[in-house]
Amino acid sequence: MKNGKSRIKNCTKPDHSGALPCLVRHSSFNRGFTLVEIVISLTIIIVIAAGAVPMFKGLREEQQAREPIIELARLAKEARIRAMREKRPYQVAFYPGGFVASRYFSPYLQLAELTTFLQQGESGVYRLNPNADDNDADLDAGAGETSKTDLPLAPAGPKLDDNWEEHYSLAPDVQYRLKFWQDLEETFVEGEMVKLWVFQPSGICQPLKLHLEQPSAVFDVEFGALTADIIREAIDLR
Repeated sequence: MKNGKSRIKNCTKPDHSGALPCLVRHSSFNRGFTLVEIVISLTIIIVIAAGAVPMFKGLREEQQAREPIIELARLAKEARIRAMREKRPYQVAFYPGGFVASRYFSPYLQLAELTTFLQQGESGVYRLNPNADDNDADLDAGAGETSKTDLPLAPAGPKLDDNWEEHYSLAPDVQYRLKFWQDLEETFVEGEMVKLWVFQPSGICQPLKLHLEQPSAVFDVEFGALTADIIREAIDLR
Protein backbone atom coordinates (compact mmCIF):
# COMPACT_ATOMS: atom_id res chain seq x y z
CA MET A 1 0.00 0.00 0.00
CA LYS A 2 2.81 2.36 0.76
CA ASN A 3 4.35 1.79 -2.63
CA GLY A 4 0.95 2.27 -4.23
CA LYS A 5 0.37 5.52 -2.40
CA SER A 6 3.83 6.64 -3.35
CA ARG A 7 3.08 5.98 -7.03
CA ILE A 8 -0.17 7.90 -6.77
CA LYS A 9 1.56 10.78 -5.06
CA ASN A 10 4.29 10.81 -7.65
CA CYS A 11 1.66 10.73 -10.37
CA THR A 12 -0.22 13.62 -8.86
CA LYS A 13 2.79 15.62 -7.82
CA PRO A 14 3.54 18.59 -10.07
CA ASP A 15 6.89 18.55 -11.78
CA HIS A 16 9.23 21.52 -12.10
CA SER A 17 7.10 23.01 -14.92
CA GLY A 18 3.97 22.92 -12.79
CA ALA A 19 2.20 20.32 -15.00
CA LEU A 20 0.81 17.00 -13.91
CA PRO A 21 2.73 14.30 -15.84
CA CYS A 22 -0.06 11.70 -15.79
CA LEU A 23 -2.72 14.16 -16.93
CA VAL A 24 -0.45 15.46 -19.67
CA ARG A 25 0.20 11.98 -21.00
CA HIS A 26 -3.54 11.16 -20.87
CA SER A 27 -4.42 14.38 -22.71
CA SER A 28 -1.81 13.64 -25.39
CA PHE A 29 -3.33 10.18 -25.89
CA ASN A 30 -6.81 11.70 -26.41
CA ARG A 31 -5.54 14.21 -28.97
CA GLY A 32 -3.79 11.50 -30.93
CA PHE A 33 -6.88 9.27 -31.01
CA THR A 34 -9.10 12.14 -32.17
CA LEU A 35 -6.67 12.97 -34.98
CA VAL A 36 -6.78 9.36 -36.16
CA GLU A 37 -10.58 9.49 -36.17
CA ILE A 38 -10.53 12.67 -38.22
CA VAL A 39 -8.13 11.17 -40.76
CA ILE A 40 -10.29 8.04 -41.09
CA SER A 41 -13.47 10.10 -41.44
CA LEU A 42 -11.95 12.31 -44.12
CA THR A 43 -10.71 9.25 -45.99
CA ILE A 44 -14.19 7.71 -45.95
CA ILE A 45 -15.76 10.96 -47.16
CA ILE A 46 -13.25 11.25 -50.01
CA VAL A 47 -13.87 7.65 -51.09
CA ILE A 48 -17.66 8.13 -51.01
CA ALA A 49 -17.42 11.41 -52.92
CA ALA A 50 -15.15 9.87 -55.54
CA GLY A 51 -17.60 7.03 -56.04
CA ALA A 52 -20.61 9.34 -56.15
CA VAL A 53 -19.30 11.55 -58.97
CA PRO A 54 -19.63 8.89 -61.70
CA MET A 55 -23.01 7.87 -60.29
CA PHE A 56 -24.38 11.43 -60.44
CA LYS A 57 -22.89 11.87 -63.90
CA GLY A 58 -24.60 8.69 -65.05
CA LEU A 59 -27.94 9.80 -63.60
CA ARG A 60 -27.65 13.16 -65.32
CA GLU A 61 -26.82 11.55 -68.66
CA GLU A 62 -29.75 9.16 -68.29
CA GLN A 63 -32.09 12.04 -67.46
CA GLN A 64 -30.94 13.97 -70.53
CA ALA A 65 -31.36 10.89 -72.70
CA ARG A 66 -34.90 10.34 -71.37
CA GLU A 67 -36.02 13.88 -72.21
CA PRO A 68 -37.79 12.89 -75.49
CA ILE A 69 -39.67 10.13 -73.66
CA ILE A 70 -40.70 12.46 -70.84
CA GLU A 71 -41.89 15.12 -73.29
CA LEU A 72 -43.87 12.62 -75.37
CA ALA A 73 -45.61 11.29 -72.26
CA ARG A 74 -46.43 14.85 -71.19
CA LEU A 75 -47.84 15.83 -74.59
CA ALA A 76 -49.89 12.64 -74.78
CA LYS A 77 -51.40 13.31 -71.37
CA GLU A 78 -52.23 16.91 -72.28
CA ALA A 79 -53.83 15.88 -75.59
CA ARG A 80 -55.91 13.22 -73.83
CA ILE A 81 -57.12 15.66 -71.16
CA ARG A 82 -58.11 18.22 -73.80
CA ALA A 83 -59.94 15.58 -75.83
CA MET A 84 -62.06 14.56 -72.85
CA ARG A 85 -62.66 18.13 -71.68
CA GLU A 86 -63.63 19.53 -75.08
CA LYS A 87 -65.39 16.36 -76.31
CA ARG A 88 -63.48 16.24 -79.57
CA PRO A 89 -60.44 14.27 -80.73
CA TYR A 90 -56.86 15.42 -80.32
CA GLN A 91 -53.68 13.97 -81.73
CA VAL A 92 -49.95 13.61 -81.44
CA ALA A 93 -48.41 13.74 -84.91
CA PHE A 94 -45.05 12.02 -85.39
CA TYR A 95 -42.70 13.22 -88.10
CA PRO A 96 -38.95 12.70 -88.66
CA GLY A 97 -37.98 15.87 -86.77
CA GLY A 98 -40.06 15.23 -83.65
CA PHE A 99 -43.72 15.19 -82.61
CA VAL A 100 -46.57 17.70 -82.31
CA ALA A 101 -49.66 17.65 -80.08
CA SER A 102 -52.72 19.51 -81.39
CA ARG A 103 -56.39 19.09 -82.17
CA TYR A 104 -57.22 16.39 -84.71
CA PHE A 105 -57.16 17.58 -88.33
CA SER A 106 -57.36 14.72 -90.78
CA PRO A 107 -56.37 11.05 -90.97
CA TYR A 108 -54.45 11.98 -94.12
CA LEU A 109 -52.36 14.77 -92.62
CA GLN A 110 -49.31 15.43 -94.78
CA LEU A 111 -45.92 16.68 -93.66
CA ALA A 112 -46.34 19.88 -95.71
CA GLU A 113 -49.60 20.67 -93.90
CA LEU A 114 -48.02 19.94 -90.53
CA THR A 115 -45.04 22.14 -91.36
CA THR A 116 -47.38 24.97 -92.38
CA PHE A 117 -49.29 24.62 -89.12
CA LEU A 118 -46.06 24.86 -87.11
CA GLN A 119 -44.92 27.89 -89.08
CA GLN A 120 -48.27 29.57 -88.46
CA GLY A 121 -47.87 28.88 -84.77
CA GLU A 122 -44.45 30.53 -84.73
CA SER A 123 -45.73 33.59 -86.60
CA GLY A 124 -49.00 33.80 -84.67
CA VAL A 125 -51.09 33.75 -87.87
CA TYR A 126 -53.46 30.81 -88.14
CA ARG A 127 -56.03 29.69 -90.64
CA LEU A 128 -59.72 30.52 -90.01
CA ASN A 129 -61.03 29.38 -86.67
CA PRO A 130 -63.89 26.84 -87.03
CA ASN A 131 -65.68 28.68 -84.22
CA ALA A 132 -65.94 31.80 -86.38
CA ASP A 133 -68.87 32.41 -88.76
CA ASP A 134 -67.61 30.51 -91.79
CA ASN A 135 -68.60 27.25 -93.44
CA ASP A 136 -67.39 25.26 -90.44
CA ALA A 137 -69.21 27.34 -87.85
CA ASP A 138 -71.50 24.53 -86.74
CA LEU A 139 -68.76 21.97 -86.12
CA ASP A 140 -68.41 22.77 -82.43
CA ALA A 141 -71.94 22.63 -81.00
CA GLY A 142 -73.20 25.65 -82.92
CA ALA A 143 -70.56 28.00 -81.64
CA GLY A 144 -70.75 30.37 -84.61
CA GLU A 145 -71.25 34.07 -84.16
CA THR A 146 -74.14 34.52 -86.65
CA SER A 147 -77.37 32.55 -86.46
CA LYS A 148 -78.13 30.52 -89.61
CA THR A 149 -81.81 30.00 -88.77
CA ASP A 150 -84.68 31.79 -87.05
CA LEU A 151 -85.51 28.72 -84.97
CA PRO A 152 -84.51 28.69 -81.28
CA LEU A 153 -81.04 27.27 -80.84
CA ALA A 154 -79.29 25.68 -77.94
CA PRO A 155 -76.84 27.92 -76.08
CA ALA A 156 -73.62 28.41 -77.96
CA GLY A 157 -70.84 26.06 -77.04
CA PRO A 158 -67.66 27.25 -75.39
CA LYS A 159 -64.98 28.87 -77.46
CA LEU A 160 -62.35 26.25 -78.17
CA ASP A 161 -58.65 26.76 -78.58
CA ASP A 162 -58.25 25.42 -82.10
CA ASN A 163 -54.76 26.86 -82.43
CA TRP A 164 -53.24 25.10 -79.45
CA GLU A 165 -50.16 23.09 -80.22
CA GLU A 166 -47.04 21.96 -78.42
CA HIS A 167 -44.16 20.26 -80.13
CA TYR A 168 -40.83 18.71 -79.32
CA SER A 169 -37.95 18.71 -81.79
CA LEU A 170 -35.53 15.81 -81.82
CA ALA A 171 -31.80 16.14 -82.35
CA PRO A 172 -30.65 15.39 -85.92
CA ASP A 173 -28.85 12.22 -84.82
CA VAL A 174 -31.96 10.70 -83.20
CA GLN A 175 -34.06 8.10 -85.01
CA TYR A 176 -37.19 6.33 -83.88
CA ARG A 177 -39.65 3.64 -84.87
CA LEU A 178 -43.35 3.29 -84.05
CA LYS A 179 -45.71 0.35 -83.84
CA PHE A 180 -49.46 0.73 -83.37
CA TRP A 181 -51.74 -2.18 -82.57
CA GLN A 182 -52.64 -2.82 -86.23
CA ASP A 183 -49.01 -2.75 -87.43
CA LEU A 184 -47.20 -6.01 -88.05
CA GLU A 185 -43.78 -4.49 -87.39
CA GLU A 186 -42.15 -1.29 -86.26
CA THR A 187 -41.93 1.51 -88.83
CA PHE A 188 -39.11 4.03 -89.02
CA VAL A 189 -40.44 7.59 -89.11
CA GLU A 190 -38.46 9.09 -91.96
CA GLY A 191 -38.79 11.05 -95.17
CA GLU A 192 -42.22 12.64 -95.64
CA MET A 193 -43.92 10.25 -93.24
CA VAL A 194 -46.45 11.46 -90.67
CA LYS A 195 -47.98 9.03 -88.16
CA LEU A 196 -50.94 10.03 -85.98
CA TRP A 197 -51.71 8.97 -82.42
CA VAL A 198 -55.34 9.99 -81.94
CA PHE A 199 -57.06 10.57 -78.58
CA GLN A 200 -60.83 10.17 -78.65
CA PRO A 201 -63.25 12.27 -76.54
CA SER A 202 -63.64 9.21 -74.30
CA GLY A 203 -59.91 9.34 -73.55
CA ILE A 204 -59.23 6.09 -75.39
CA CYS A 205 -56.22 5.86 -77.68
CA GLN A 206 -54.29 3.15 -79.47
CA PRO A 207 -51.54 1.38 -77.57
CA LEU A 208 -48.18 2.48 -78.89
CA LYS A 209 -44.68 1.03 -78.93
CA LEU A 210 -41.75 3.39 -79.42
CA HIS A 211 -38.16 2.45 -80.21
CA LEU A 212 -35.90 5.51 -79.96
CA GLU A 213 -32.19 5.46 -80.79
CA GLN A 214 -29.73 8.10 -79.63
CA PRO A 215 -25.93 8.12 -79.68
CA SER A 216 -25.94 7.77 -75.88
CA ALA A 217 -28.92 5.47 -75.30
CA VAL A 218 -31.61 3.27 -76.82
CA PHE A 219 -35.17 3.23 -75.44
CA ASP A 220 -38.03 0.79 -75.89
CA VAL A 221 -41.24 2.21 -74.46
CA GLU A 222 -44.84 1.02 -74.43
CA PHE A 223 -47.81 3.33 -73.85
CA GLY A 224 -51.13 1.94 -72.63
CA ALA A 225 -54.43 2.32 -74.49
CA LEU A 226 -56.59 3.55 -71.63
CA THR A 227 -54.45 6.28 -70.09
CA ALA A 228 -51.53 6.75 -72.53
CA ASP A 229 -49.24 6.19 -69.55
CA ILE A 230 -45.92 4.39 -69.88
CA ILE A 231 -46.52 0.74 -68.95
CA ARG A 232 -43.09 -0.62 -69.88
CA GLU A 233 -39.72 0.98 -70.44
CA ALA A 234 -36.31 -0.47 -71.23
CA ILE A 235 -33.14 1.58 -71.56
CA ASP A 236 -29.71 0.64 -72.86
CA LEU A 237 -27.07 3.28 -72.09
CA ARG A 238 -24.16 3.24 -74.49
